[in-house]
Amino acid sequence: MISGESMTGRAGSRAAFRAGIGAVIVGLVAALVGVVGPGSASAIPDYTEPNYVTTLNCTSANPWPAGPVKIRVDVFNDIRFPADGLPGPAIALIGTDRAKPVALEYTYDVTVSWRNLRTGRTGTVFVPGRGFTVKWQIDIHPGRGPVVFTIKQKLGALAFVPMVNPQYSSCSGRATA
Repeated sequence: MISGESMTGRAGSRAAFRAGIGAVIVGLVAALVGVVGPGSASAIPDYTEPNYVTTLNCTSANPWPAGPVKIRVDVFNDIRFPADGLPGPAIALIGTDRAKPVALEYTYDVTVSWRNLRTGRTGTVFVPGRGFTVKWQIDIHPGRGPVVFTIKQKLGALAFVPMVNPQYSSCSGRATA
């Protein structure tokens, strides 16, 4: 059928029905026989789960007049398919305050500085964010070996403009890439 062409009436609906049934039958036969084309592909790798390393406590003072913002950072390594799409090895740092969203918004800047103890490579990754809860993810690509990193957070209130009453916190961790 050409785009814009109308298939109305009984003959058109029968032809469309037959074409649909034919496609389903061909697909089932190909799946049962196992011959879809040369080679085979799998959309889901065998094992894609990263390795959990630890959880860091990176609590920050609250820019709003409330109690502290308890930010937990989960650290993962052995990541085959990092979220940033770059090749591994990678270490993922996922920070969240695990709180229920409130009516007040936060803005935050997170900087992770890292150093590979085996190779001496260093790097810095910066991620800005905004939300009703604090949630961020940073993937670092330090190369193979033990890595130390420092997380620096700047957390501010969003009150007509970002970063009102900024609060600073930092924490450190270690993982092997």
